Amino acid sequence: MVDFVRHVRFHTGGKPYKCIECGKAFRRRCNLTEHQCIHTGDKPYECKECRKAFTHRSTFIQHIRTHTREKPFLCNECGKAFCLNSSFTQHMRIHTGQKPYECSECGKAFTYSSTFIRHRRLHAGHRPFGRKECAKAFCDSSSLIQHMRIHTSERPYACKECGKAFKHQSVFIRHSRTHSGETPLECKECATVFYYSSSFTRHVGTHTGEKPYVCRERGTAFTQPANFVRHGRIHTGEKPYECKECKKAFCDNFALTQHVRTHTGEKPYKCRECGKAFTQPVNFFQHKIHTGETPYECSEYGKTFCDNLALILRTHTGEKAFECSECGQVFSHSSSFTHH
Repeated sequence: MVDFVRHVRFHTGGKPYKCIECGKAFRRRCNLTEHQCIHTGDKPYECKECRKAFTHRSTFIQHIRTHTREKPFLCNECGKAFCLNSSFTQHMRIHTGQKPYECSECGKAFTYSSTFIRHRRLHAGHRPFGRKECAKAFCDSSSLIQHMRIHTSERPYACKECGKAFKHQSVFIRHSRTHSGETPLECKECATVFYYSSSFTRHVGTHTGEKPYVCRERGTAFTQPANFVRHGRIHTGEKPYECKECKKAFCDNFALTQHVRTHTGEKPYKCRECGKAFTQPVNFFQHKIHTGETPYECSEYGKTFCDNLALILRTHTGEKAFECSECGQVFSHSSSFTHH
């Protein structure tokens, strides 16, 4: 009888077990109990090999297989093997093109339920995962866990080949493939290869021109959710990334990283020809005086440049592409707009 009632809920969508902390609901009591460990910090599943503990049994089983190297689920299409049946099922959607999760707000469809849930929170502005140690909040628990490693300096993913350790599993997987040489996903349009389906999906959007993330304020559309979120901060004025030296705040982490170099003097981009070093990658790439490369040609005078042609053309057209939403003042250069 219990199994029958549980089965019926798959059809009715009934989720009678609700978390009092964040409001998330579940079909089964055991799923609620496991979920509540996220809030309490309880990790009941401990690995006997390395003593690492886990909140979820499924994650624990997946971890055990990193020791045993067991991958029982094999894809007949590409030969890739998986530790978990759920990972195998999700992988098969890459081959079939199936996207069963569709957003009712913008119509965008997703291969994975986790990506779909995270996307829905972008529309709602809902960020339920946070900690007292840090004011920053996140759309999903995995992002919170990864962020907290900035504070704890924990690097739980160690490479058995070279001993290098990593904070994030995705970076660890990418590093592991430098040893194995694995490049599983190839773009049919340009033959570029990718390690991750998420990177592959974003890349495909550059060919299709799809821009599913639309700003409600201005109608500006974006290919990637990160750029959409960053743009939204122009309207909200949110600047979550603060410099510890001078307390100056920024809209995104990349801008903060570049700013911090004005304090540290770090110049990580170095020219092999002359030894000149640069703080920002854009200045490093524009430093082409050794190759003599001038890839940008002005249609007005035929003169070629090694610098960004878009900026040069604006001297002829008078175009001012950057407009301040507060006062209406316009600028030719993004740097001037940012400074304003």
